[in-house]
Amino acid sequence: MRIRTGSPGATRPGTPAPEQRSRRTPAARGSPGPWARPARLGLRLRRKAARRGSARGPPSLPEPGRRCRMPARSVLLAAASVLSACQQSYFALHVGKARLKYKVTPPAVSGSPEFERMFRAQQNCVEFYPIFLVTLWMAGWYFNQVFATCLGLVYIYARHQYFWGYSEAAKKRITGFRLSLGCLALLTVLGALGIANSFLDEYLDLNVIKKLRHF
Repeated sequence: MRIRTGSPGATRPGTPAPEQRSRRTPAARGSPGPWARPARLGLRLRRKAARRGSARGPPSLPEPGRRCRMPARSVLLAAASVLSACQQSYFALHVGKARLKYKVTPPAVSGSPEFERMFRAQQNCVEFYPIFLVTLWMAGWYFNQVFATCLGLVYIYARHQYFWGYSEAAKKRITGFRLSLGCLALLTVLGALGIANSFLDEYLDLNVIKKLRHF
């Protein structure tokens, strides 16, 4: 049996004395410094994501042979996108008919003034089409689906007016073109506001829209 010697308050060799331990800096004692703030923020975000995941439950996979349902918040946006795609096909079909009517064989894009106006109108619609789709879906997902869909329908109507107005005369394209640009501008602003609010809510726990509703 081994008997320990020394007084109970004696320290081991190589350990600092009590007065030396009390003189250590806060960083040495393990207290958080300024560099620990990003770590605390990341820990808070992970806990927030974990709470959201536990509330929603684990993601479930669709059963074999069962159709996947589109979320309800995107049905109207999908309908507007399909309608706009049909409109683009409609414009392309009329350009093809104009080629046969005015005998403009590919790859030529010039000839009769009537064909050139219709061809240019269709090309302008194609050039703005990706911008329309991106702004429509961003505004619908991050701001409001109904409002974004209404603007999308107005944009489709404006493009219809632009195409046929341009086909008749170059001056008749201005009204439809300005209306379509106004819709794109509104969709862009709404999408940017919605994305900014989602960013603040996700990373800074600040939901501006909810705060505005309380006023």
